Amino acid sequence: MMNAVTLGSIVARNRRKAGLTQAELAERIGTKQPVISKIESGAEFATIPLLDRIARATGEPIVLKLGIDEEPTREERRRRVRRATRGYTFNPWNRNPTPAEIKTLERDGLTRDSFRGSQSPRRG
Repeated sequence: MMNAVTLGSIVARNRRKAGLTQAELAERIGTKQPVISKIESGAEFATIPLLDRIARATGEPIVLKLGIDEEPTREERRRRVRRATRGYTFNPWNRNPTPAEIKTLERDGLTRDSFRGSQSPRRG
C-alpha cells in the first residue's frame, strides 16, 4: 500500500543511492532540507510535481501504485523472512518447551522429528 511512510522510504533510498544529502537534494530541486526530511519521515506527502523533480535529481524513477492493496504472496513473505534472518532456523524444541507449548507445537505438526538435522546455528 502506498502511503506517506512508504513513499518517504523510497525517496530516502533513491537519495542515498544517488549519493546525496538531504540538503544537496533540496538544493537541486529548489526547496529546503526540512521539506526533504518531512517527506522522508512520512510526516508530509510530496506532490506529484515535487516527486518528479526528486526523481529527476536522483536519476531514479519513483513508481506510484494507487488504488490497490498489494499483499505479498506467501512465498514472497517467506523469501523476505529468509533474507532477514540470513538462513537462521529457530528450533522451538531447543529451549525445552512447557507441556502446553509441546501440545501446541505437535498440534501444528511441528514435532521434534520435523526439526531433526536442522540445528539452529549459535549466535554470538
